[in-house]
Amino acid sequence: MNYYRCENPDCGFLAEEEPDVCPQCGGTFFLSVDEEELTGPDWVQLGNRAVDEERPTDALACYQQAAALDDMLGVTNLGWCLEAGIGVPADPRQAVVLYAQAAARDYMPALTNLGYCYAHGIGVARDDSKAVECFRKGAENGFPRAQFLLGEAYSRGLGVEQSDEEAARWYQSAAWLGYPAAQTELGRCLEFGTGLPQSIEQAVKWYRAAAENGNAPGQCCLGFLYESGQGVEQNWEEAVRWYRAAAEQDYPRALCNLAWCYEHSKGVEQDYPEAARLYLRAAEQDYPRGQLCMGFCCERGRGVPLDPSAAADWYRKAAEQEDEDAQCCLGFLYESGQGVEQSWEEAVRWYRAAAEQGLPRAQCNLAWCYEYGKGVPQDLEESYRLYRKAAEQGDARGLFCVARCFDYGRGVTQNSTEAVAWYQKAADAGSAAAMCDLGVCYERGEGVERDLSRAVSLYRQAAEAGNAAGQCNLGFLYESGEGVEQSWEEAVRWYRAAAEQGMPRAQCNLAWCYEYGKGVEQNWKRAVHWYRQAADQEDPRGMFCMGICCKYGRGVEQNWEEAVHWYRRAVDAGSAAAMCNLGVCYERGEGVERDAAEAARLYRQAAEREDAAAQCNLGYLYETGEGVEQNWQEAVRWYQAAAEQGYPRAQCNLGVCWEFGHGVAKDPAKAADLYRQAAEGGDRVAACNLGYLYETGVGVAQSWADAVKWYRQAVEESEPRAQYNLAWCYEHGKGVPRDLRQARELYQAAAKQGYAGAQEAADRMEKDGSRRRGGGFLRGFLDGLRGQ
Repeated sequence: MNYYRCENPDCGFLAEEEPDVCPQCGGTFFLSVDEEELTGPDWVQLGNRAVDEERPTDALACYQQAAALDDMLGVTNLGWCLEAGIGVPADPRQAVVLYAQAAARDYMPALTNLGYCYAHGIGVARDDSKAVECFRKGAENGFPRAQFLLGEAYSRGLGVEQSDEEAARWYQSAAWLGYPAAQTELGRCLEFGTGLPQSIEQAVKWYRAAAENGNAPGQCCLGFLYESGQGVEQNWEEAVRWYRAAAEQDYPRALCNLAWCYEHSKGVEQDYPEAARLYLRAAEQDYPRGQLCMGFCCERGRGVPLDPSAAADWYRKAAEQEDEDAQCCLGFLYESGQGVEQSWEEAVRWYRAAAEQGLPRAQCNLAWCYEYGKGVPQDLEESYRLYRKAAEQGDARGLFCVARCFDYGRGVTQNSTEAVAWYQKAADAGSAAAMCDLGVCYERGEGVERDLSRAVSLYRQAAEAGNAAGQCNLGFLYESGEGVEQSWEEAVRWYRAAAEQGMPRAQCNLAWCYEYGKGVEQNWKRAVHWYRQAADQEDPRGMFCMGICCKYGRGVEQNWEEAVHWYRRAVDAGSAAAMCNLGVCYERGEGVERDAAEAARLYRQAAEREDAAAQCNLGYLYETGEGVEQNWQEAVRWYQAAAEQGYPRAQCNLGVCWEFGHGVAKDPAKAADLYRQAAEGGDRVAACNLGYLYETGVGVAQSWADAVKWYRQAVEESEPRAQYNLAWCYEHGKGVPRDLRQARELYQAAAKQGYAGAQEAADRMEKDGSRRRGGGFLRGFLDGLRGQ
């Protein structure tokens, strides 16, 4: 068989068929060469071309011919075929024999390959010392690959004492000889200051040299410097260019980096399917980050169909390779039961695996499991320890959770001052939740001097960062005018922002604003909309307020049964106010069959939770003996409990007990004090009762002027007995100038409300202007609605 050699002596291109033009030098003249005339290097050249053209059997045959001619490169390449299974079943042991033959002739490439086999246990037992011996001999003879591999051995401490300086020295030697992989590693040494003084500019130089020599890791590293703007001007397009160059060589890290650019529209137009395709190429190489990112794509449905089960499979593959992020993600799928059967124990297992590798997110997730006893026995001390480990890495969530441990005394001794310090650290680390909770500390003066302006500032920072609690708290300060100028419009703005994020407290506050027309036009339907949003999340206040809306027909059709339904749901959620109102329904038979005993049971439940209205209502049942055995002492006990909370109706009822000696020794002066407290709290019956004490001089110095003052206050709230009593004062000129017209109008107003004797008095005044004082003393504390 004849071959054709380029006539150009400086070229030496050899082909099996005569080409028109030499692909190496462009020459057009070729010499015919017999097979017997071919040298070892000729056969190596033909073998290399066969490898490039993916003709493995031909490559093997060519290298065999070269080896037969005692060409050391041919022997070495034949060993490589046997090592890698090129054109023949792999036989690593025979490969080692061939490498050793060539190495014995001081052929450095073969010696280096032999060292590589020792380093990785290919065809021989692994022996790092022998590997280093081979690498060192090759390195000292100036063979760049040996220098590079010796640098790797020093970098990892394999067969030699670990030394970054020695590693850098040998990388540098190989890099100057143009070995691309060494140029990349030298760039890394310079980028991170490992074994050499740090110099990003020099790192760029060596990464570029490696990249231009086609080294995929070097191209990827250069791309990253363009991404981050280190040592070069930041340029996403250049980053993408170099990532793409490395990705075209199927370099997994570059595939992932390029995919990330497509995912986040950096240097290229956003393209989720292309990102997923690139992640998949990396994942199929068993690259953990590629598997992790494919899991994320499947979990979120980014570029691929939503498939939690596939996500779990990808996360598991990466997790089993000790990828801590994948372990944490797999743990979360087990926690939430997405794509796998829910299992707290499996969640804990994977969180622990990632936490032990130091991943702050996993440490926090595992800490949460210990805090609430999920998959492990509850252990607050262990929970705190794990939060602290995350915090010590500067993790914002870890810092925040440590603060909460101190704030609430979970796993550590409660310490508000320490809590504030940790909240501040977490806020400085960017935690919006910490900004909010630190604002609470300043608002309440817990662990720090009270400072409403500082609270507002922190709530605003949290709110502008999208924290719903911060938005709601800021809204409340605008509502109350604490630390800021009062503004219902601003309150509504921030309540709405939090409500639209689904925060029940903000939804209820916004609903209240619509209910009463604060900062917005009154709109009962919008109020109901937001109360229902909160109620649908099983929020006790939202369900309670839905009950009130149904009871009074506010924004919905009036419906007692629906009111009871919502009250009952709120009761199940622990709402004391709902227990009280449901008790009212049972007491009055509204929406349910009347049942005073059930009313008493519900009032007691709420009363024991310190609901003042329920305490007062329970006291009234003890007073009247409805649903319970009549007992004035118990009535006084519960009235007292509610009165101490400042509940006006209870103060009034307790005043009646002291005035008439029911359950306590009679003491009109105490009665007067209690009536005054209740009247100042807006209770119209108490105002009337206090007026009557001033009229009669019981418990206070007699004073018609004060009697009129308190009657007038009660009249402004349409209290009929006060209307009657004030009318009498006008009729007889007691505490006010005599005014029969005013007296008649007040009698008529009391009469319209059915007050006994009022119509008769009005009629007599029509006839002769005379009036005889009538009407007994009515306590009136049944007037109005209970429990609200």
